[in-house]
Amino acid sequence: MRFNKVSLIVATVLFLFSSCASFLERKIAQKYNLELATIEVKGNKGYVKGVLGKLFYEKLENTLKEHPNLNTLVLVDIPGSINDEWNLRTCSLVYEKGITTELLSNSVVESGGTDLFVSGKKVIFAEGAKAGVHAWDGADKPATEYPKDHKEHKMFLELYSKVKVDSSFYWFTLKAAPAEDIYHMKKSEIQKYVGDKLK
Repeated sequence: MRFNKVSLIVATVLFLFSSCASFLERKIAQKYNLELATIEVKGNKGYVKGVLGKLFYEKLENTLKEHPNLNTLVLVDIPGSINDEWNLRTCSLVYEKGITTELLSNSVVESGGTDLFVSGKKVIFAEGAKAGVHAWDGADKPATEYPKDHKEHKMFLELYSKVKVDSSFYWFTLKAAPAEDIYHMKKSEIQKYVGDKLK
């Protein structure tokens, strides 16, 4: 779980031991006054706002069925994810479907939202957009305290390999800022990690 604005470590544990992730996401969103992610479709673009998780994955699947011509997700304001496992599935789905991800000049994505952004088949980054990264914080200890070959890192590294993002991006995010802070990437830094995916 990677979320910058509130500490949700307890929720992480609940997700691990519960099959009712959707119910928990609603409860967490209600408790912390968070907006669950929505998609507003305009033409061949879907405009996304809110916190990511299992509910968003399901929403995106349904949206793609209803709007087969949708080819771009415009990420407007995404403060993070409240379920990393499902967010990484969303990232994989976006790449598999060949969807472009776009940040407008006033877009702000952070943490799991940045994972979603870099997972696009192509990515568009407007001047002024903010893409924030930081280390995740586990139930036991922060990411930086796990050895590099620890299984906790594996799901992120596997995702980046799948979506054609250099694996060094993951280690960059862990060093860029601690879990309670955020670092907004420069366009040149994004270019370094996504290569020719950046349009």
